[in-house]
Formats: sequence, C-alpha cells, structure tokens
Amino acid sequence: MRRTLNNKVTPGIWSSCAFALTFVLSATAAFAQHEGQSVDKVAKELSNPAGALASLFTSFEYTRYKGDLPGADDQDGWSFVFNPVLPFPVGDKGRRIIFRPLVPVPLNQPVFNEQLGVGDPILVNSGAHSITVIPGIGEFDRTDLNLGDISFDLVYAGTEMKTKHKGFLWGVGAAGTLPTATDSTLGGSQWRLGPEFFGGVVRKWGSMGLLVSHQWNLGGSSDLAHSVTAGQYFYAVGLGKGWQIAAGPNYSYDWLADSDQALTLPLGIGVAKTVKFGATPVKFQAQVQYFVEQPDAFGPEWLLKFSIIPVIKNPFAG
Repeated sequence: MRRTLNNKVTPGIWSSCAFALTFVLSATAAFAQHEGQSVDKVAKELSNPAGALASLFTSFEYTRYKGDLPGADDQDGWSFVFNPVLPFPVGDKGRRIIFRPLVPVPLNQPVFNEQLGVGDPILVNSGAHSITVIPGIGEFDRTDLNLGDISFDLVYAGTEMKTKHKGFLWGVGAAGTLPTATDSTLGGSQWRLGPEFFGGVVRKWGSMGLLVSHQWNLGGSSDLAHSVTAGQYFYAVGLGKGWQIAAGPNYSYDWLADSDQALTLPLGIGVAKTVKFGATPVKFQAQVQYFVEQPDAFGPEWLLKFSIIPVIKNPFAG
C-alpha cells in the first residue's frame, strides 16, 4: 500500500531531529548512575565488533536524499533498525563466534515508480537498508511501514591484547541477505551471500577499524546480477565517565553499475554516552553522516541516526 508523497519537507521534521538529539544526550546525564571505570569499559567493549558483550542495537534513522531524478531533492524518510549482537565463546583465549542479524523496518521510504525506464537498475544504500531504482520518467511515491530485507553476518572473531592498553581486533566469516521485504520496491528479492572480514586497533583512548564484505546473488525471484562490496568504518574515542566520540558509517560499491552510480560513501561523526540503570548498562548514541559520494540518479545526502543499546545477559556465556 502506498500513499501520495508530500514533496515539501516541513520544518517539523528538522525540529523533531533536533529534539531527539537533545533528548538522547540530556536524558543520559539525568539518569546516569555508578559512572566511572565500569561504564568506560562497557562503552569501549560495545564499540568493539569482536567484543564479548551481548547487546540489542535499536536505532532510528532519518535520511535526506538528492539526485537527478525528478523530485529526488525533495525526498526524505525514516526507518527503524533492530540489530542484536550474540557472541558465542569458543575456547579459553577470548575467541568467539558472533551472530548479528539486522532487521530494517522502513517507516516511510520514498520509492521511484518509473513509467518509462531508460537505464540499468541502481542500488541505493542508505544506512541499514537499500532499495533498487530504475532511472527514467516517473514520479516518487512513499511506502508505508514495511519490513526490509534482513541481513546478517556470522564471524569468528577475537581481540588480541599485547599490553594492557595496546592490541588489535579481528574477525572473519560470512555476510548474507534474505529476501524478506514485504514490499518488492524495498528489497532485492534475492538470496545473497559472501565473505566478510574486519580488523582494527585497540588503544587506551579507544578503538578504530574497518569492516569489508562482498555479496553475490545466489538465487531468488530476481535474476539480476549482484556484486556489491560493502562495509563500515568505525571509531570510538573515550572521553571518560562513559562519554565517547564514536561513529560507524556504512559504505558500498556496486561493481556492476556505471562509475557515476556505483559508490556510496558517507563521512560521519557521533557522540555516545553509556550509563547504568540499576545493574544494566545502556549506551545512547547520536550520529550525523554526510554523503560525499552517492549514485547520481538518486542517493542519500544526509543521515541522522539515534541509537539505544542495552547490554543483555549472554545466553551462550557460561
């Protein structure tokens, strides 16, 4: 089901974003308890993709778009993302198998309904979800609440500390995508799979690193070829008392697209605060990302991301 798009973005959306950012940052200060070394350690561990903590990443993302398609510069949308992190300890050397399913729920995603397609399909990646756009003559509509394609990664990972404050993190495994979208315009209708690896450094001040994956089409109702390298660069700098400067923007490159439609690359910065509600650590984070590269036809220009990340009891830990 679709409803007609209102192409004028009201000031209320920007006001809502500003309010949400203010709330995320101020609420943590109001409810923070037991701050000190423990919350700093939790904050650092949550920023480590090879970390041992089980957690529930929940995020709201607001995306502003641009492009050459008619009406592209007027498009925006919200989405909700649920991303559990479930580590399974292996052996006694701090190694673990980590499973991370990512469930995107577009709330009001703009989609382009082409009446006359004049080009190859373009993969548009924005934050945690992606859509396919066919350039041509047409107009934008807006979808209602839907489920997008669920993706996942399954990695064998570890953190190797050479000294108390100096080491490196690593992981190797597989990444995949399942054709679960409830609206065909919000998914690829394909089973996809490929390798994934990540690496980074751990220091007294925090951590930083890079994740890279590549997926191909293994089957499904769509026979379009798919060969996309994607991933995330991440960093977290500890400021003390649970505060961090931290972000994890997602990038992608479509090897089958024309060069002016292939790369999506954001620059991002964020602030995070980890607190304890009783005995439960919770991390609050706000990020802003500006896309220096996106498909010329249609792609993200700005992304605001607000996350709440509670630590949960690891069902696989002894």
